[in-house]
Amino acid sequence: MSMLKMMKPALVPPVTLCGAVVLPLVLGGCQHTHSPEDLNGIWKGTGHTINSSGRSHTNKYLVLEVDENGLVDGTSGWRLREGPGGHSGDTKVNQSEERLVGTFVAETGEVHLVETEENGYLHGTLLDPQRLRMVLVQPGEKPVASSYILVKVEEED
Repeated sequence: MSMLKMMKPALVPPVTLCGAVVLPLVLGGCQHTHSPEDLNGIWKGTGHTINSSGRSHTNKYLVLEVDENGLVDGTSGWRLREGPGGHSGDTKVNQSEERLVGTFVAETGEVHLVETEENGYLHGTLLDPQRLRMVLVQPGEKPVASSYILVKVEEED
């Protein structure tokens, strides 16, 4: 007897996924749409950076305002914890702050930001409502690359 004849049809029960009952084989995935409010606010954490001076460990922060169209205005900054730090022109620095503009894609939870005074590009993804994964790359004569996870904090007075 062939294997096909020996196999009996089996009923596969529906499964619950993302709060909805779906049938197997019809799973297209669940997509959570974010809102601009999810990204608005103050984000803080630590990160690891490599630049023309070497490798550093820093405290990082973002302050972001996102409008209803997903347009972002904000500030990013860092303060040295250990390592050689960074530079402003030819001057060594242990902290820095940059003004940013960008866009937020609510459907994917992704944010794309550019520094307004330098050629740095930041890409971020909301991991959950309280955590934001960020990656910074800045090409040029004094390149920089950094990766970090930030946590949303309450508004400061």
